Amino acid sequence: MAGKHSNKTNKGIRFRLGVLILIFAVLSFVIVAGRLLYLQVINTNFYQSKAAENQTKDLIITPMRGSIYDRNMTELAVSATTQEISVSPTNIRTKGLASVEIKRDEKGKAIPATDEEKEAACLKYQQRIAKLLAKYLDLDYDETLKKIQRDQSYVRIARHVDADIADELVQKLSDEKLSGVNTTEDSKRYYKYGNFASQVIGFTNDDGQGLYGLELQYNDVLKGVAGRVVKATNALGSDMPYDYEKYVAAKDGNGVVTTLDEGVQHYLEKHLEEVLAQTSAKKGVCGIVMDIKTGEILAMSTKPDFDLNNPRVIPEEYTSLLNELNNLSGDDYDKKYSEILLNLWRNKALNDTYEPGSTFKVFTVSTALEEGLVNDDSTFTCGGSKRVKDKTIRCWKDGGHGTQVLKDTLANSCNVAMMDIGALIGTDMFRKYFEAYGFMDKAGIDLPGEATGIFFDNMGEVDLATASFGQNFQVTPLQELCMVSAVANDGKLVTPHVVREIVDADGNIQQTMDTQVKRQVISKQISDKMNNYLENVVSQGTGQNAYVAGYRVGGKTATSEKQPKSNKKLRIASFIGLAPMDDPQYAVLVMVDEPQTDNKGGGAVAAPVVARIFEDILPYLGVEAVYSDEEADRQEITVPTLTGQSVDDAKKALDDLGVDYTVKGDGKKVTDQLPVAGISVQPDNKIVLYCGEKKPTDKVKVPDVSGMSVETARAELAQAGLYMKQNGIASWRTSGASAAVQQSPAAGSEAARGSVVTVAFGNNVTSQE
Repeated sequence: MAGKHSNKTNKGIRFRLGVLILIFAVLSFVIVAGRLLYLQVINTNFYQSKAAENQTKDLIITPMRGSIYDRNMTELAVSATTQEISVSPTNIRTKGLASVEIKRDEKGKAIPATDEEKEAACLKYQQRIAKLLAKYLDLDYDETLKKIQRDQSYVRIARHVDADIADELVQKLSDEKLSGVNTTEDSKRYYKYGNFASQVIGFTNDDGQGLYGLELQYNDVLKGVAGRVVKATNALGSDMPYDYEKYVAAKDGNGVVTTLDEGVQHYLEKHLEEVLAQTSAKKGVCGIVMDIKTGEILAMSTKPDFDLNNPRVIPEEYTSLLNELNNLSGDDYDKKYSEILLNLWRNKALNDTYEPGSTFKVFTVSTALEEGLVNDDSTFTCGGSKRVKDKTIRCWKDGGHGTQVLKDTLANSCNVAMMDIGALIGTDMFRKYFEAYGFMDKAGIDLPGEATGIFFDNMGEVDLATASFGQNFQVTPLQELCMVSAVANDGKLVTPHVVREIVDADGNIQQTMDTQVKRQVISKQISDKMNNYLENVVSQGTGQNAYVAGYRVGGKTATSEKQPKSNKKLRIASFIGLAPMDDPQYAVLVMVDEPQTDNKGGGAVAAPVVARIFEDILPYLGVEAVYSDEEADRQEITVPTLTGQSVDDAKKALDDLGVDYTVKGDGKKVTDQLPVAGISVQPDNKIVLYCGEKKPTDKVKVPDVSGMSVETARAELAQAGLYMKQNGIASWRTSGASAAVQQSPAAGSEAARGSVVTVAFGNNVTSQE
């Protein structure tokens, strides 16, 4: 009985054990099946991508960024083909481990290497590659070695490597039988003229993305579409045969043809640099040249500026900025350095706002004329101030301007007259035209970061009075230029722009930016009248220093206040000029922010700069000079070739030209001359004929003629063996107050004997107009 019971017990145990095993097997199957379902169905995309990631190498092909051109297709920004250098650390490690030296026993049988020996061989292999990369790419060796030792399949080592350097590196690696280093086509941005139009053109980051200026505004046009190379790799990370490769070509970016003119931009920047050096303007200077009929920006610049090829480096010539960093360190240094760079990158013409001052009087007079509130015969009396409610608001001229007709109120830049005219306009009408002239909106230029002006929410009587002469509200220099241009352009307000066309890599036009007329603000009749008034400002009024011989120039001066207004050193001198006034085509604005000079007026500081810009750009743009009889002393004469002629023939040639001369030596023939043939001089200069006597060839120091009269300056330069080209205020308007205000080359520099020094003369017309 006992035996049977034992047998039944064993059977029961085996049965239960079998059931448990079956249950465990079923559960295991369910778990495995569930896991497989999760991996292969539910989360299949994730693991497929992981598998692809481990089995393929995906390389990005950087497209060639489109070029930026001036209006004449001069290249301003281009991209050159370079190479990106990368490494495959896992591949290098595999090769390194396999490079261990094979040792053999006495019978020639290979002795397996130890782990320590393999690691030592790997390290040596990595070090050899790191040394070559550091040498050819000018990198830190230790940092490069760390990158090579990472547990990754791809690590970028360097970008924008010149092709010849990359080729030398690849050849050296091949010679030393080292692998794991890859090269991929890349591109680098180059700016051919350094700091030329830097705030307008802008720059990119290392990845080729636009950060400022046109590079940012037109980034989507310029950047193109990246391509890809997908390569299959084996377990060691090495490339599989070509059959396993997929190639998607990159699409290069389109080019941008700007409205900028390289020549006009050069002249603008030259004269802005000069006025910055002369006035030590604490907050810099800016300028714009615009075609008023089309809105095309021919030139735009802010000084100080920066080198587009090294945008994060403060140029050495700006010592005052560098001096600000001398006594700083740590976070204070970094903060100040960043602040300076951001200021250098700013385009003052459209990123900053200011109180426009007296250039805004063009708005006030044109509005009143358009509404029929005033006419040519309207008179206004200025006693030096005006009481508006509980405020006494002064004119810039102590004692006032007396009684004036409308044209003279603009020529005299009379604040009291403007307040009287503003009162006739009224707040509602004033705001209506303020909006019509575009001040309530951005000018709409195709550049990033354009600021918006600040105007009164609720305009009161005092606000109206001060606004009538351009104070207590804010606009951008570009908005102000557009307003004056609209007045001169038959009353039409146009949208300013800096891009003319989009072109493909072959130069085919893809898109054209046409002129956009926003609206007709005033009638052509009033526009013609205003042009007459603005020309009168230069011929008779506060803008006399903007005179250019042979050309009819108009414009308006301004001396703006800054906060706190009690500080009279905080002023902005500006001038907006128009030419030629028989059919206004070009407008030029120059703004000098906080000039460190005794006379801070727009007529004294900014107007002469605009005159010199017009003097250079108008002939360049094909506008022919027409000299009156009164301007005979400004008409230049090209010195003929006199060397080799008889003295009598040379004298006759100069007499026929109406040029004075002196003879040195007693020879019968001219053996040399000063200045050399082809140089242009004004008739008041004296030609030197050398007849046997040797002409001096040493360089001379340019004397400082600032503050001198025309006659004294010419004599001073002649004494140094130099010739003077006079420009600036009209000769018949010079007086005891007229003096040299600028010269080029600068005083103290060296010049060859016979060189021409251009000297601008001006009157101290006003300091607060």
